[in-house]
Amino acid sequence: MEETKIRFMLDGCDISFIAEAPKDMTVEQLVKQASRIKPDWCACGIRNLEDGEEKCGTDIIFDYNNVQKADEDISCKIGGLI
Repeated sequence: MEETKIRFMLDGCDISFIAEAPKDMTVEQLVKQASRIKPDWCACGIRNLEDGEEKCGTDIIFDYNNVQKADEDISCKIGGLI
């Protein structure tokens, strides 16, 4: 069975979030949803997960038309639809 999600790190200077998105989501769709995330600290970029990080839980979940926190304790706010 082929994996339908990709997992990656939204990486900042002081905070990072493990995120997942549909594998076939376009960059345009991902950027539109990512623009809604307002981290409590700085946000710098995106990168692949490193060794050991694959085992960590997901913090942010992207969908084609939405983005949400996997847990309300995640240190960011998500704004309304763009």
